Amino acid sequence: MQSTNYPQPDARKVIAIYCNEIVLGGDPFSSEYYWEAYQDLMLALEKRGLIVYLVSDNDSYQGNGRFEVAYSINGKCALDKLIKHRNVTVNMVFNRGDFRGTDVFVINDPYVQTIGMDKTKMYEHFAALQPKSHVCYNRQDVEAAVHSIPGEEVVIKVPTGYGGKDVHIGKKSDVLARAPTSYPLLVQEFLDTSEGVPGYIEGVHDVRLSICGGEIIGCYIRVAKPGSMHSNVSQGGKMFFWDVSRTPAGAAKLAMEVDKIFKDYPRYYAADFIYTKSGWKLLEINPLLALLPVTDGPEAIITLRKLADYLAAQVDATQSTAQ
Repeated sequence: MQSTNYPQPDARKVIAIYCNEIVLGGDPFSSEYYWEAYQDLMLALEKRGLIVYLVSDNDSYQGNGRFEVAYSINGKCALDKLIKHRNVTVNMVFNRGDFRGTDVFVINDPYVQTIGMDKTKMYEHFAALQPKSHVCYNRQDVEAAVHSIPGEEVVIKVPTGYGGKDVHIGKKSDVLARAPTSYPLLVQEFLDTSEGVPGYIEGVHDVRLSICGGEIIGCYIRVAKPGSMHSNVSQGGKMFFWDVSRTPAGAAKLAMEVDKIFKDYPRYYAADFIYTKSGWKLLEINPLLALLPVTDGPEAIITLRKLADYLAAQVDATQSTAQ
């Protein structure tokens, strides 16, 4: 990586995008596809008059918005060709990982991030919207919860898992046999989604809505591969984009119910829903939803534009100017 200590212009606001790792194959850049998406966002923010950096490592954060090390791009480039900067002060952090600073403006707000990263906390807030669940703190709790749930199938989840990881779905005896031994665990009723969403798509699915500052700015449906109960793309599922104007009304209504609890906080997150015989249910929320590159088509372009507009408006509202 190149290195520079160029002075930062006073007139422009500065945003840092915090990532757990800045390496191809790491989090969130598990592939070139996702690095492409982050470049698209960085360039979109620069077009809106912002200075944009990638940052990583909580040890690099020195407080009061200052990072010891930060990286920028000069147009599209390989991830290992970033320009390195030292002692950069920012107005806002767009948290895409586990940033822990508390003395700088952050999106998502820690309140949103905390609930979104723990399925037990989600259930505390949204039990009325979700499949019936039990929070279990030992094996005895798990067995009792599994047997109390009607039907032959059940779901057991690690509360902090994501991307379909640590989610076990199937016959009760099979799921109990492979249940994790770390606690707490979430035991959840199994709701059949195999009939799909009428008028939209067939098969096991979930509907992901991207919610930005209280507005639905993206909608896509993920469908599981044949024989699978997991619709996550990382588990082999496929994505189908829909124009926001075609968002299923039931899912949109629940999304706005979810968003009420976050209305006082800056936020960008996903809410995932399933359609069942008993109607729409909230599956989970995700404050670290993947960014999508503009090459995914017009819906991805609109989502990117609205996200960039929101971030630019939020950082513009900050009171201090980075020096």
